[in-house]
Amino acid sequence: MNTNNEISDLIVKAYKHQKNGDLSLAIQGWNALINHSSTDKELISNAFLNLGNLHLQQGNGDLAYESMAKAISANPNSSEAFFCMAYMEQEKENFNEAINFFEAALKLKPKDVGAINNLGNCYDRLNAADKAINTYSKAILIDSKYIAAYYNRGNAYSKIAKDELALKDFNKAIELDNNFYQAYYNRGSVLERLGKKKMAESDFKNAKKIAEDEIEKSKK
Repeated sequence: MNTNNEISDLIVKAYKHQKNGDLSLAIQGWNALINHSSTDKELISNAFLNLGNLHLQQGNGDLAYESMAKAISANPNSSEAFFCMAYMEQEKENFNEAINFFEAALKLKPKDVGAINNLGNCYDRLNAADKAINTYSKAILIDSKYIAAYYNRGNAYSKIAKDELALKDFNKAIELDNNFYQAYYNRGSVLERLGKKKMAESDFKNAKKIAEDEIEKSKK
């Protein structure tokens, strides 16, 4: 068997084990690919990415982090590896570290609206309202129908009492998804603060009904 076929077989076997949920065998497969003398850096990086995800599934956060770091070392242009590192730091509430990884990833893939939105969330958790709002706005400029960015920007405006701007964003989120109960609830909170009690009560009622309907659907 020639070298290319050996590498292809290793990749196919690793993915097969991964797809079938045989995590330990998949990990062995990716390690075999990494240790093959003819595996190039891009494939090594991809293998470490897969290892990181498998370790996460097994609950081994430290090994997952180590694998993602090695993916970046093997291929510094792997936006996916930077994104994974950012999400792991965000999950651990290490928001400054997460911001650094998101920014590195976005230099490589600047139009990833999901990552931009999560970068905004990190700024929001650090109470950097202006940076959060500007970041959500960037996501909206790229995708004018990205609901999460409208909702999150509305929350950021609400926190600094820019109520009319918050209402505008919550209105847009509800326009895009009229079953978005969190947007109804948060819009209701802003309306209540503005003294518009009847409108607020209507939003709270809608939020409660939609949430209850979703719970019922999840039981079926």
